[in-house]
Amino acid sequence: MDPRVAAILKWTLYGVLALATFIYVSRYQKREKRKDQIVADMRGLVSEASFYRAMTEKDARTTFLRGIALLHDAKQLGEDPTVVFNRVFDDKENKSDSDDEFDDYPSREKLARETFNRAYQHAGQLGLLAGPEEVAALRQGELPGTPARSAIICVIDPAVAPGLEKVVPNFELRPFDNKNAAPNDTDIAAARNLASDLASSQIIDRETESKINLHFRPKEKEPEKDKAAK
Repeated sequence: MDPRVAAILKWTLYGVLALATFIYVSRYQKREKRKDQIVADMRGLVSEASFYRAMTEKDARTTFLRGIALLHDAKQLGEDPTVVFNRVFDDKENKSDSDDEFDDYPSREKLARETFNRAYQHAGQLGLLAGPEEVAALRQGELPGTPARSAIICVIDPAVAPGLEKVVPNFELRPFDNKNAAPNDTDIAAARNLASDLASSQIIDRETESKINLHFRPKEKEPEKDKAAK
C-alpha cells in the first residue's frame, strides 16, 4: 500500500475515534448533569415548604405530579428511584448545619420516599407515563388524559383535619371512576398509619392524630347472632 494512502487512512481512523470519543463523553456529561439536576429538583420538592406545608392545595398537587415526572425522567436515564432518593437525602456536601429537617424527623424522609414511589407506580399502572404528552403534562403539574383516567384523592379527608389538602403525603392517585369510593379496611389502615407518621414528623399534633384515628376506626364485625337475626 502506498505510504501516503496508509497515512491518510491512519489519520482518518484517529479522527473517527476522536469524534466518537468526544460524542460519547459529551453525552455522558450531559446525562450526568441531567441526573444532578433531577436530584436538585427533587430536593426542592421534598422540602418542608413544598411537601408538608404548601401555600395552596394547587401548589401541593403540582409538587405531587412534578415528583412523578422527575422519577420517570430519572428512570429514562437508568437511575432507579431508590438511588435518586439516596442522593437527595444523603447529600452532606450541600447541607448546612441548620439544614437538619430530615435528621430531626426521620419520618419525613420515609414519607417522601413512600409517597413518590407509590405515586410513580400508580402513575405507570394508570397509563400516565405512556408517552411524551402525558409526561409533559405531569411536568407542568397537571393530570394528563382526556377523558380523565385518574384523580388525586386525599387519604385523610381534610374535613376531618383542615389543612391536610396542602400536605403532599396525603395525596394518592386513583382511577377516575373510583375516586369517590367509600374507604375500605386497607384505606382506613393507610389513613391511620399516615396520621401517625405526620404526627411523628411534627406536621400535625397528637390531638389531631387522635381525632383522625377516631374518625377512621376499623369497622366492627357484627356478632354472629345479629347476622342470623337478619
